Amino acid sequence: MGRYWLGCCGWAYEDWVGPFYPTGTPPGEFLERYARVFRTVEVDSSFYRAPPPSTVRRWSERVPTDFRFSLKVPRTVTHDRPYAPLTETLAPFLAAVRPLVASRPGAVVLQFPASFRAPKDADRLAELLGAIDPDVPLAVELRHDSWWTPATRELLASRGAALVWSVTPETEPPAWVTGNFLYCRFVGDRALERFDRLQRPDGGAFERMHRRFDDEGRSAEAIFAYSNNHFLGFGPGTVVDLARALGEPAPDLARAARVPGQRALGTDEP
Repeated sequence: MGRYWLGCCGWAYEDWVGPFYPTGTPPGEFLERYARVFRTVEVDSSFYRAPPPSTVRRWSERVPTDFRFSLKVPRTVTHDRPYAPLTETLAPFLAAVRPLVASRPGAVVLQFPASFRAPKDADRLAELLGAIDPDVPLAVELRHDSWWTPATRELLASRGAALVWSVTPETEPPAWVTGNFLYCRFVGDRALERFDRLQRPDGGAFERMHRRFDDEGRSAEAIFAYSNNHFLGFGPGTVVDLARALGEPAPDLARAARVPGQRALGTDEP
């Protein structure tokens, strides 16, 4: 499958029932069905609450052995001020997700708001980079132009943390390679409210990112690229379009509706 790992930001969306998951699918089956189609997912729910160890175990049990999870650090670490001690916010999260990081590594993602800016927040960024073990793959999403300086690049590279190449309304990150992998997020505005179909063109974003991957990112060993629902209106369909733009095999969305081993809908052939 090469170096690309393509997937969605989350999997638990009721709007996907019908266009992706079969009608009547209970939420407890969403992840297993999602993992029939995609090789990786960015866990969105961990941004709001660190998952308990029991949930992490269930996630791991419901996907193939080569499936990879990327997990957002909770917003209590990156957004809420005044900052609480890391022993109360970051440490419990890292302990809970350690089994996934060890066995199914995508990346741990520090996603900061546009209000997080250099130089006033540079010490906080350095503190967090130093608080996460070097063996944990780490991606950092910065959303303000004040960060695009040699000092930021050196700080990320010294940790081997990947700068997230976001496609977002706030800013356009530079194409820095600061780790041994790339991490890309296609993030739309919040105008859309239903997520059951593609509703927008990509505006050339996929082809532009393809060129970046092939040029500045050619040395990266792996590329993780995720889309949320807001980018084009329907995460699974967006990833299909992204794969085609990259020259990768398009995910077969119909696999989410099949029973294991079923070659096509309406047949029980192995």
